[in-house]
Amino acid sequence: MTRSKFLSAFFRAQILCLFIAPIAFSQTEKLGSIKYTPPKGWTKSERENGVIFSEINQTTGRFCFITLYGETPGAGTAEADFRTQWANLVVKPWGADANPKTAAQADSGWTVSAAGASIEFQGTKAVAFLTVFSGFGKTIALLGIFNDESYLNSLTAFADGMDIDKTPPAATSPNSNRSNQTANQNNQPGKFGSMSYAAPAGWSHQIFDDGVVFKPADLPAGEQLSVQIMQPLNATGTLEQALAASYQEAAAMYKASLMHYAGGANYQGNPAQKSFKGWEYIRGKGGVQIDNGSPYPPELGLEVFVIKVNNRFERIAILESRKNCQLAQRYYASDRIAYHNAIENLLFSLQFTDLEVPALGIGTTKGPGIVGVWQGISLSVGVPSSSQQLGVRYKVFSPIFLTNGQAYFGPKFPSEGLDGLNTRIPPELYRRDWGTYSFSNGRGVLRMPYADIPMRMEGNTLVITANQTDHKFGRLNSVDGARFNGTYTMSEAYGKIPAITFSSDGRFVDNGAVKILYHEYIDCINPAVNGGSGTYEVKDYTITFNYSDGRKIRIAFPGAEFDIRNPSPARLLLSYDENLLTRQ
Repeated sequence: MTRSKFLSAFFRAQILCLFIAPIAFSQTEKLGSIKYTPPKGWTKSERENGVIFSEINQTTGRFCFITLYGETPGAGTAEADFRTQWANLVVKPWGADANPKTAAQADSGWTVSAAGASIEFQGTKAVAFLTVFSGFGKTIALLGIFNDESYLNSLTAFADGMDIDKTPPAATSPNSNRSNQTANQNNQPGKFGSMSYAAPAGWSHQIFDDGVVFKPADLPAGEQLSVQIMQPLNATGTLEQALAASYQEAAAMYKASLMHYAGGANYQGNPAQKSFKGWEYIRGKGGVQIDNGSPYPPELGLEVFVIKVNNRFERIAILESRKNCQLAQRYYASDRIAYHNAIENLLFSLQFTDLEVPALGIGTTKGPGIVGVWQGISLSVGVPSSSQQLGVRYKVFSPIFLTNGQAYFGPKFPSEGLDGLNTRIPPELYRRDWGTYSFSNGRGVLRMPYADIPMRMEGNTLVITANQTDHKFGRLNSVDGARFNGTYTMSEAYGKIPAITFSSDGRFVDNGAVKILYHEYIDCINPAVNGGSGTYEVKDYTITFNYSDGRKIRIAFPGAEFDIRNPSPARLLLSYDENLLTRQ
């Protein structure tokens, strides 16, 4: 019996009501020493020592993934090879039966073993079929996952079209795919394929044949955070399809089992959108588990970022630990602001040799006209509550108009102020609060995602007509170079009176105040959880606290009620929500 007939007969014995349709295949390709014929029109993606073909019908919900795993040294027997591959590729990721009914047959010096099992794939019932080829000191695996019987012919034809070299494998190093380049320099530029990147400051990056991995050098013990540039996916299709395929590939790359949200989805995806650089992108994040031999494997977060560049998709995967802090509080490693900012700056600084991007500058608050920071009360429409049954309420707004035409109009001042802020990135994350503006001859328009809002000047007051109501705003003065003098306290918190002492020579002693001003309620990721002393500086509505132990903590300081000529006011309003500190 030929390989095709054997596989077809075995699969038929496990699936009833099979309908076979003609399948179109294209030219032969190679994976190492394996020649194969890819199914025509399917999406192709590559992984380390493997290749994945997928077809997803968004209309009918039909899907099929065919993954070919390249040759690896065999375990000595066909039975041992199959057990190992079945456990790693089907049982651990999908929770399938560990002891399936298996069929095997000799084929031209190879032993071909196959088995199938029902699994749940992203909340949908599906079937996984694994075929393992053993012989000549090596083993090769072919895995098909699909939810429609018509795909069986595709899987059988793919297996029948494989031509495997019978030469025994050469000994390889476990790190054979690693180059000899390892870097740990601040913002070091690099290149991978058509992609150019700048490694985040203070992060290491390692260059491999099939990707680049970045890790923060100061990651706390027991935590995990890595950002990996993956091989591009040369394919047609939508960004949503590319995200679905890439998320599955990333999970397989990390040998991780997918977790499920309510409703069965493996990840929560944001809608596809166009970045300020002109390329379209999509991102999705979910949970995975990696087997560590315990009955309760740890949960990690997996996020995949996909960019469409011409006829390919560039992909970045982010794998991070999820930990408990004081039992009830859970956090991801990237919940730390410093790590979050480093990742977002890396993603949105990517460039591609075959894609021209518009030259867009970063805005500042130093310029003529209405450029600067303003503050006033504006009507906000949000979620209804017991006190505002229609969800309409007045909030303090701090409109920001930048020299590059960008504008911020939201109820929450940027949490770290504006010093060093790449103003092009926040609109990618918080689109509703960011827009553009034009202004001349005393009148202008604030263009937000939800509306065009008229503006006008009346003397020194800026009037913004939001929700058909005039709202008046006054300009906040620059606070650059401000100095404070005296001890300031806050309301009691956690059984203590938070305090901070400033001196006019630029020094401070923190006794719990910065912890409160930082507004991070999970102690494990709050860098100000412990007090200390050091120096401070004020620039672009940011106070930077440089602790003597090396910590650098940034707090917003809009400067409301502050007169830079008086370093010892009775009240200081610090942080993005203007917490009150009273002079003692």
